[in-house]
Formats: sequence, C-alpha cells, structure tokens
Amino acid sequence: MVRPELRQTTTIRPEQILTINPVMQQSLEILQMSSTDLEELIAQELIENPLLETQQDEASTGSTEEDSGFEAEHGEHSADLDVPDVDRPSEAGDDDDAEPRRNDEDEEHLEFLAEFDEYPHEYNRGAATEEPWRPEFVGRTTLSEHLLSQIMDLRPEPGLEAAARYVVYSMDRHGLISMGPDVLASDWEGPPELLRQAIDLVQSLEPVGVGRFSVREALLAQMDQAGTSPDSLEYRLVDEFFDLLPEKQYPTLARALRTTPREIQDAVERIRELNPYPGSDFSPDNNQVIIPDLIIEKVEGEYIALLNDSRFPVLVISERNRRILESPHSDRAVKKYVRENYARASFFLQSIRQRQRTVLQIGQFIADYQRSYFDDGIEALRPLTLKQVADELDRNQSTISRAINGKYLDSPQGVQELAFFFSRSLTEAGDVSTRVAQEELRRIIEEEDPSRPYSDADLSALLRAKGLVVKRRTVANYRKLLDIPSASNRRRY
Repeated sequence: MVRPELRQTTTIRPEQILTINPVMQQSLEILQMSSTDLEELIAQELIENPLLETQQDEASTGSTEEDSGFEAEHGEHSADLDVPDVDRPSEAGDDDDAEPRRNDEDEEHLEFLAEFDEYPHEYNRGAATEEPWRPEFVGRTTLSEHLLSQIMDLRPEPGLEAAARYVVYSMDRHGLISMGPDVLASDWEGPPELLRQAIDLVQSLEPVGVGRFSVREALLAQMDQAGTSPDSLEYRLVDEFFDLLPEKQYPTLARALRTTPREIQDAVERIRELNPYPGSDFSPDNNQVIIPDLIIEKVEGEYIALLNDSRFPVLVISERNRRILESPHSDRAVKKYVRENYARASFFLQSIRQRQRTVLQIGQFIADYQRSYFDDGIEALRPLTLKQVADELDRNQSTISRAINGKYLDSPQGVQELAFFFSRSLTEAGDVSTRVAQEELRRIIEEEDPSRPYSDADLSALLRAKGLVVKRRTVANYRKLLDIPSASNRRRY
C-alpha cells in the first residue's frame, strides 16, 4: 500500500507582473480630479508635508547664509519639522549624509507617466512595508478611497491588486466605467486575463453595481444581489426592455410581456428603488459652484486655451528644510523623515504639473478643432472622438478619458463640460455632430403645440427636413439623453 506523502519544493520561474507604484497611483488619481478636488488635496498636502511650501512661505522664511551656518552647527531642525517620536540611532551611516540619488532604472510606467523627470529610486519602487499612496481629502471620503480600502482588506496578489487599482482609477464619478471595455483594455499593459479578473474583483465590492459599463448592468447587479429572480417582471424589464422604460410605454410593454399595464407600472416603481449610479453617494455636492479648468480666449484672431489655475498656490520644495539632508550633524531618523517627505513632495509637484500639461494640451486641441463652434455656436460643433485626440497628442484613449472627466471649459459660448465637445457624427452626415441634432431636437420640442406634441416619428421627419437624418429609434435615445419625456407625457390638455 502506497502512503500519501507531503513534500515542499522550491521552484524558480520567470513571471511578468505590472505593478502600479505610488507614482502611478498618485498621477492617475490627480489626472481625473476636478479643480475643486485638487484644490482641497493641495491644501491637505501643505498641512501634512513640511517639505512642501507655497512660494510666499519660501520667500518669507528666506534662509540666509548665517541661518544656514547656525543650523548646520547646532542641528536643531527636528523642532521645525515636527518629526514624530522614533528610536533614533546615535550614529548615522555614511550613505545618509548625501542628498538622495535620483535613479529610475528598471521602472516601467504607464504612458501617462512617460514625460516625468527621474525620481528617487527607493521611493519609486515602493517599499513593501510602506502604505500605498492614497489621496486624502478634507471632510469626505471619495469613491476610489472607499474601493481601494476594500481591495487592501482582501489582500490580493500584487499583480491583481495593480490591475484592480487601474480599474478603480478608470471609473467616472458615478462609479461606472463609461469609457467602455475596449478603451479600458487599450491602456492596460499587463495580461488581458488579469484585467478581467480585476474587473470581477472590483464589481464584487460595495456599493453594489460599481465597476459596471452601463446603468443597465448596474441595476441588474443590484437585482442579483437582492435575489431577484431573472424571470421576475422587473428583472426582464431592465434586461430586455431597458431602452423603453423612460418612455413609459406601459401598454406596449404589457403586451410584450403578456401582463397588464398596472403590473408593469408596479414593477417600474420597484426598479426606481434601485440606484442607477452606485457611486453617487460619494460624489461631491451637486450644488457646488462649477470652476472651469480651462478658459478659451480669442487673441489676434486665434483661439488660445489657458489654464484657470490662478487660485492654486505656487508650490515649491522647502530648501531650508531640505538642507537637513546635507548636514553631517542631523541624525538618521531626521534625515529619513526628510528624505521620505522630499520624495513625496517631488512626486506631488510632478503629478500636478503633468495633469495641468495634459489638460492644457487637450484644451488647445479643442480650441483649434472646434473653432467654428466658438465662432458660430452649437450648429457648427464638429464630431470629435477620444481616438482623434489621443492620436493627435500621442496619448492613449483612456488617458484622454480620465483627463476630461468632470472638468469644465469657459469659452465665448459659455461654460461647458469637456465631455460636451466629444460626440459622434450622424450616420449619413459625417461632418455633423450628434449634438447638433440633439440641440435641434430640443428646439423643435420647445416650439411644438403642447396640446398636440410631436411623436418620435414626427420628430424624425422634421429633423430630416432640416437636413439631419435621424431614425425614430435614435430620436427616442436623444430624448432620453436630453431628459425630455415622450409625446404622451408632454401633452397638456
């Protein structure tokens, strides 16, 4: 009789794992921040990091050679820096006396980080004992923080954790991946299977419905979690007839599902108890003032994009505190504390600089490409896709998607969300934007007789008469995007 035997063996195998280091995490998060969120983050970072100062602070402290000599002689910097209590060795090693060397060899970054300067090697690689970088806001927790906290609690393998972070940073403010699966995968440099696993992981987190690619998928996920049967009326309505729900065509739906309009109406009421935007509880107050990130101005006949960053303080690294690294009288604990905060401040400044550069490049592209819109209004808006901008700026589509997320532009035509300038072309008119058709649709409905509103077929015919070929079903979709009810609900007796 052969007895089972347990053995332990050690094997060595090559394996490629894409890890998102602190630089990537910080940069991706800052890239998609709104200007108000970035302003809060800057204020918080100024409080927490003594190596980060405003230019006014640096000028007011104005270190002189006399001050420098006094500090070098007495080594009393720890009081200025408020260094936490730590066990301090009596002697510092020789390698602690010099400023941190910069080296980024063996680092692979996402495309967005390609323009960064070099970084301190030990911080860029990220020590295993360090807590991963997470943005901290004043007074509220963001959706990304909430999700990342859950991911850390699950302790996934490093590769899966990096992929999950990438998915989290790709969400919009509603908790959905509105860029679509193809665009999401286009900027992922790791194995496709790992990304699919990461999507499944993120979709398993709270709140239920996050990480889906559409409102329909988010609602179905919430029904699945609640134990709603796929054969139930409300489940089938969302799964099979989601596009018809906003039109309230209860008799039509009742015939299709072999039930009564009353039962359809009751099922719709149950659906309304769900949250179509699972990340909404973590969104900023909708009543907050919109502050544009970009301003388009006409200068000598040309439209120029300008960053609206005058309210941001000019950030610099404190030279006075930085000199502690060079002093032979500072002990190891102080130097370590300064070195870590110096690296953190350096990365923070470069992340902001890269964000501003990317947003400005997109703004200038829009200023040039949509010149006719700024001159003549919505009728002259040209179709524009993420791919066009990505190709022109030599970026990836997901980078452009993150950069325009939640940001606004002020122009001679008013304040618009950056996403407003991105739209597809009409099928039979490649040079006409779908937004032009939507705006014309709005005007027609505003001028209709309320007692005899136009049907979708009527609206399609009226648009065709104006040279805009839009099918009836497309008209219905445009109405939903514009939050315009169907003809039966617009009718006034």
